[in-house]
Amino acid sequence: MTVTFNDIIDGGLLKKRYEEYEVNLRTSKIKDLMLVIRDFMEFIKSLKGAVYSEWLKRNLLEQERIAKKILTVLKVRYFLIFLYRRIVDGLVYKLINSIRSFLSQLPIK
Repeated sequence: MTVTFNDIIDGGLLKKRYEEYEVNLRTSKIKDLMLVIRDFMEFIKSLKGAVYSEWLKRNLLEQERIAKKILTVLKVRYFLIFLYRRIVDGLVYKLINSIRSFLSQLPIK
């Protein structure tokens, strides 16, 4: 559902949009969550330009800050998985070499 900010004059539409985000944020799929967060951030950025209430601006800034943290954590997660995989592969390779070295030194009769 694409809503322009001319349409959000009605508080009911704003509430409905936030309720949709609330439902969509409960996804367990990382890629879907990243898409929802990015869309939410675009929504917030656009909404900030049309808001004059200090209370609402503070809330929007807080929501944007939290969304940015979520995106950062998700991006770091991919890096950590890559790093984790390289470390584990390296340690497995070392263990295999150690086992082979041990087996080659066993006196087999």
